[in-house]
Formats: sequence, C-alpha cells, structure tokens
Amino acid sequence: MILKQLFLILSALFLGYALSLTVHLPIPANVIGFALLFAAICVGIVKLCHVDKVSDFIIKYLAVFFITPTVGIMQYFDLIGEQFIHIVVPLLASILIGFFVAAKVTELFIRLGERNRIKKGLGGSDAE
Repeated sequence: MILKQLFLILSALFLGYALSLTVHLPIPANVIGFALLFAAICVGIVKLCHVDKVSDFIIKYLAVFFITPTVGIMQYFDLIGEQFIHIVVPLLASILIGFFVAAKVTELFIRLGERNRIKKGLGGSDAE
C-alpha cells in the first residue's frame, strides 16, 4: 500500500521532470509534477486516499529537508552579512510589488464580476 502511494507521488514528480525537459517551462520540474498530482486529485484520477499516508509522512518530516539549506546559509553567513542590503532591498521591493499586483488583480476581478452581475440584471438595486 505504501509503496503504491510512493510510486504515485514519484510518478507525478517524474512526469513533471519529463514535461519540464520537453516543453522547457520556466517552472521547476518538481512544482510541475506536484501540480499534475494536484490536478489528478482534483479531477478524480487519483483519490486522496491513494497518497495520504506517504504525503503525511513527507509533511511530518519536511523540516529535515531544510537542514541542508540552513547549513549552507550558516556556512556563508559572513558573505550574506556583507551583501545584506543588496539581498534585503530587492527582496522587500519584490514582496511589496507582489502584494500591490495581487491587490490590483483582485480589484480588477471584483469589478469585472460586479459589472457582469449588473449586466445580467442580478445587481442588488434598491428600486424594487
């Protein structure tokens, strides 16, 4: 049972790598693979019970996967300290730009939704 679940997850990861190599998308292959797995779960091709035990195990021990990057950060802490401003300023700017763009896109979709609702006569007018 667990091997079957692991096989499904690794198959999605492999499909993501294959798709990334063939289509040359600017998205990491593992993200593509797990997006495919998510889509398969949403559509019903893969049932959630087919991957729940292994995915729970992976999530439970997810912190272990961050040990290596953390050690790398500690190893190069002096270099990061020297370049701190050059790292933090673009990081904060990109976060603020992302928030702003997300807010504007949300506003746009809300306006379009309201406009479509008014056109269809579903608007909540007080004239009734």
